[in-house]
Amino acid sequence: MNPRVSSFLAILLSICAIGCTNTVVERSARKTEPSDAFEQHMKRAARFHRQNLIPTANRHYTAAIREAQAFAPDDPRRSLAHSQRAELRLAIGDYEGAESDYRASIKVERSRARTAASLDLSNVLNNLAVFLIDLDRIPEAVPLLQEAIRIRVEVYTERHPAVAALVQNLADSQRRVGNFPVAEELFVRALSIYVYFGDEFFREASIAQNGLALVFAATDRPEEAEQIHTAAIRLSIKAGGEHNPDIGVFSRDLANLYAQEGRTQEAEELYQGSITIFRDKLGEKSYQLSKTYRDYSKMLESVGRRRESAYFEARAAATGY
Repeated sequence: MNPRVSSFLAILLSICAIGCTNTVVERSARKTEPSDAFEQHMKRAARFHRQNLIPTANRHYTAAIREAQAFAPDDPRRSLAHSQRAELRLAIGDYEGAESDYRASIKVERSRARTAASLDLSNVLNNLAVFLIDLDRIPEAVPLLQEAIRIRVEVYTERHPAVAALVQNLADSQRRVGNFPVAEELFVRALSIYVYFGDEFFREASIAQNGLALVFAATDRPEEAEQIHTAAIRLSIKAGGEHNPDIGVFSRDLANLYAQEGRTQEAEELYQGSITIFRDKLGEKSYQLSKTYRDYSKMLESVGRRRESAYFEARAAATGY
């Protein structure tokens, strides 16, 4: 080979080697920082969660939590990632995993002392409490709600909608364990706050009204229960229109009351209306639709319409709940 060509190639290869080395260094320098990686995983997790691609969303939440280990122990992003993954796990019935994430989130929030952080702690305590109430673990839920309420009272004062929301959850917990006098007092307390703040809280007030009606029904006050159920339905229509899912819940609860009183035709109309709302608004696989099918089935069984009862029980089972 010509010495000049050989020399030129040697120089060219040297330049290439330097350039390649620089590229490797630059790529190494551009390695994603934990904060950036965390944000990327959280955005992807949220997107896949919305698309109901649960396993993929779960992988990204888990990756985000792994990246968050590089953050300070009281970094709020740690709490956020655990809370979001808890909601996903709850949706797929991974109750043990959801509880673990809720408690991890609470641990982070307890290490933070500022007012905003205290409110975040209140939110996570409430989330875990509602989760425990749904699993009928009321004794565990009550102290969490009481602590969450104390925090919000300190920040907002006693008569604030943010406080009423948690008082309402506490009322529901007491209703479920049969502590009806306390439940009634708490529902009335929540309602008085919502009424004071007016139409902005019509939906919340209607839910509290329906809870109060359930207390009246359970304490052998059917006339009062009917009045309050009906008032809740009217208020819910004002808040969200005639076919919102809350109407489905309230109508079913009123139907259950009518069924207990032997008012079969009225109950049947309400059950069918609830079914229509849940199918349209929540789809064929919703828990609320399943519950309505089962309640309707029980009423049909009680009046001897066994074939129809079996049909709706089968429909309930087909929802997966």
